[in-house]
Amino acid sequence: MEPRKEALRDALETVRRRTLWLLGLVPDEFLKVRVHSFYSPIGWHFGHVGRTEEYWVSHKAMGRPVIDDQLSFLFADLPENPKDNRVNLPSRDQIVQYLADTRRRSLVDLEAAALDDQDSFLREGYAWDFAMQHECQHQETICEMLQLIRLKEPQEVSQEPAPWPEPRAEEYVAISGGVFEMGSNSTCVYDNEKRAHEVVVGEFRLSKTLVTVSHWLAFMKDGGYSRPELWSGAGWAWKCTEEASMPEYWRATKQGFIAIGCLGVRQMRPNEPVGSISWYEAEAYLTWRGKRFPTETEWEYAAGRSDSRKPNRPFPWGFEPPNGATAVFGIDSWGPEPVGSKSCGASTDGILDLAGNMWEWTSSAFLPYPGFEAFPYDGYSKDHMEGLHKVCRGGSWATAGPILRRTFRNWYVPTYRQGFLGLRCADD
Repeated sequence: MEPRKEALRDALETVRRRTLWLLGLVPDEFLKVRVHSFYSPIGWHFGHVGRTEEYWVSHKAMGRPVIDDQLSFLFADLPENPKDNRVNLPSRDQIVQYLADTRRRSLVDLEAAALDDQDSFLREGYAWDFAMQHECQHQETICEMLQLIRLKEPQEVSQEPAPWPEPRAEEYVAISGGVFEMGSNSTCVYDNEKRAHEVVVGEFRLSKTLVTVSHWLAFMKDGGYSRPELWSGAGWAWKCTEEASMPEYWRATKQGFIAIGCLGVRQMRPNEPVGSISWYEAEAYLTWRGKRFPTETEWEYAAGRSDSRKPNRPFPWGFEPPNGATAVFGIDSWGPEPVGSKSCGASTDGILDLAGNMWEWTSSAFLPYPGFEAFPYDGYSKDHMEGLHKVCRGGSWATAGPILRRTFRNWYVPTYRQGFLGLRCADD
């Protein structure tokens, strides 16, 4: 097998092992039910990764009919298949068999495909790479849903929360302005990362580390959730409607706060990044601190800066793919690690955790770059580019390695806080 095909096969098989491991963690009673209005049933997400792979590889790239029209429709993300319909799932064993059948076909097609063909789905194995990245993204979604499932289960707190010290003073890094190439022209990145274009960035300062749990507790102790002057009008209306008084998965005990994680109750550490906060909550915190969000342009500039002899780096630390010394990622820890614990992953300017640990809200609306063309379909990016979503950058502890590249753009509405979402402070 030629090297590119072998690399794609290995990546697909590595990702699939993790998907099947996650499926084994899903309780039977939650496999086919919706646990939140934002999500389809968790079992649907497993079938969906198989359907997506078959549709774009075997059907679109190779021109073959799908194995099972009924299952292909059931596992499709289409308006004609609303989320309430997606509870009508086959059994766990049938989902596993569907994943095996669609994968077997995909690998047969990979053997037969001409990856030097100029067809958009075949060139450099685009369809297979797209399926692999898509599966990686749904692994993180599945982790989010495991956390929601734990909220539905009775929880026992077996340990008292540890005393929390006062938050450490944040260190800020001055970043000189400049010109850089934002985005990517690579074949196998997503459409919203294209096209690469030159951007001018002014001087700014960025916090060396993410906002921590202890910082957030100080915000709460100072009345952060009860002072409307800290919130925008829309943010305060959301807070009141949701009756928000702490991050989504925090729970108050007589001794302090604990968190509900993907496997149940977990102890939070004072110096881990705060997570599961909406953009509105982050905005109120920044007002309280007298700081601001970074723009996504500033974020990408800081994450890719290098000396003038080298091009923009794909990762904050350089060109090597992420590993256990450079980033917290890949569901290796079932939660965030203390900020700055991966010092080998520092950027040129010494900024930490720009890849992994916790997604970072920015001030920027999710909008197209110059020269944007929707591909392979409008529903992935284009349909969300109406200006209502905010861009998140950097990845989390549950993000797979292939998604940690500097140019990757994530996006959510400002009210969303069920994901692994945190923030980093900036100022001028």
